[in-house]
Amino acid sequence: MVYLTGSREEGAEADYWIGVVTGPEAAAEELDVLDVPAKTWAVFDNHGPCPSALQELGRDVFTPWFPSNPYTSRTGPELLRTQPVEIGAETDSQLWIPVERGSGSA
Repeated sequence: MVYLTGSREEGAEADYWIGVVTGPEAAAEELDVLDVPAKTWAVFDNHGPCPSALQELGRDVFTPWFPSNPYTSRTGPELLRTQPVEIGAETDSQLWIPVERGSGSA
């Protein structure tokens, strides 16, 4: 997900992409390309019933995790890797959040 306003507030406008990892030589002319530069990412593993486990993951990342760690989120796409499953079925996923060391952190 790419937040277009730089804000994650409820109602913020965002682009939601569904995609695959490719190299530059594999991009088809009729497809859009989202460049994801090499930077620092916080990666969160998740397992549980879909969609509630994913909703709880987002809450847990932005409520207890960020305030208790020396990182802040930075501009860039948030990546979610998950396998489609039936509602209520267990799913494994990963949430990748672009981060940088906050000011005042060592």
